[in-house]
Amino acid sequence: MPHSYCESAFCSAQPAAGGRVIRPRQFRSAPATQGGSLVPMHEQQRLAQLELQIRSHQGCELHPEWLNEYLDLGLELACRAGERHLQPLQESWLTRMYNTLRDATFNTDASNHWRRQCLDYLYQPFFALQHLYRTKPERCTHLNLIVHEFTLANRYLS
Repeated sequence: MPHSYCESAFCSAQPAAGGRVIRPRQFRSAPATQGGSLVPMHEQQRLAQLELQIRSHQGCELHPEWLNEYLDLGLELACRAGERHLQPLQESWLTRMYNTLRDATFNTDASNHWRRQCLDYLYQPFFALQHLYRTKPERCTHLNLIVHEFTLANRYLS
C-alpha cells in the first residue's frame, strides 16, 4: 500500500521531499472520533459554523481568519479521507468548500470587498478539485463545469 501525505490543497500517493507530513498545528493530534465517525463532531460543527458565517456575512469588514480556518479545516478533512482511500468523501469535502466560497462570491447581499476576498480564497479548493478530476477521466464534465464557474466568478468581480 502506498504511503500518502498531505499537501495544502490535495492528497497524493507520492511522498514529499524528505518524506515529511506537514499539517497545521491544530490538526497534528486530532482526538479520537466517537461512534465510528471519521470526523469528530466538534470539527463538523465548527466547519458548519464557519460556512454559515462565510455565506451570510453582509458587513464591510473582511475576515481572513474565518477563511483561513475554514480552508485549513476543510483541506485537512479532505486529506484524511484521501489517506484512507475514500475518494468520494475527499471529493465531497473539496466540493463543499468550493460551493461555499463560490456562493459567497456570487452573494449580491454581501459587500464587494467580502465577495472579492472569497474569490481570492476560492482558488484553493478549485485547484484541489482540478487535480482530483484530472486523475479521473470520468469526471471530465464536472472539471469543465468548475473551470467555467471559476472563470465566470473572476469576470464577474473584475
